Amino acid sequence: MVAKCANQTCNRQFHELSKGRLFLLPPSNERSIRLSDYCYWLCPQCAAKYTLTRHESEVVIIAREPGGTPAPRAAAPGQSDHRAA
Repeated sequence: MVAKCANQTCNRQFHELSKGRLFLLPPSNERSIRLSDYCYWLCPQCAAKYTLTRHESEVVIIAREPGGTPAPRAAAPGQSDHRAA
């Protein structure tokens, strides 16, 4: 179950589905069947600045450009300043 924002530097508690952005990122490991293995939430403030994506087995937070689109990846694949928990 989603309990808090996926941005580890934020940690806002999840209270309402209508607030923020919910991400369903299926795991690369097909054996995993728990919803908690692929359900992530960004609070409204973080959702305005970041988006989530899966790279291999890790969920990575990517900064958005000022227009709201994901910024081009500057780091090597799998490298980011923020990792989702």
